[in-house]
Amino acid sequence: MNMTMKMPPIVSRQDWEAAHKAMLVKEKATMRARDALSAERRRMPWTEVDKAYVFDGPDGKVSLLDLFEGRRQLIVYRAFF
Repeated sequence: MNMTMKMPPIVSRQDWEAAHKAMLVKEKATMRARDALSAERRRMPWTEVDKAYVFDGPDGKVSLLDLFEGRRQLIVYRAFF
């Protein structure tokens, strides 16, 4: 399989700066769109956890509430096996 990559053209400094400015406009627009999406995600409604989950902690069994250790937020990763 031939995996040669097409190389970009060699251009003048002036052409490069124009292309760079155009790219920056796109990057800023993308950043603003992502920031808006992140803000929208933070405003998503919550659901109450009404099940009594129990986890195996380093010192034995621990409830979901105990995992918070007085903090307002907790990040939980789930892995399915």
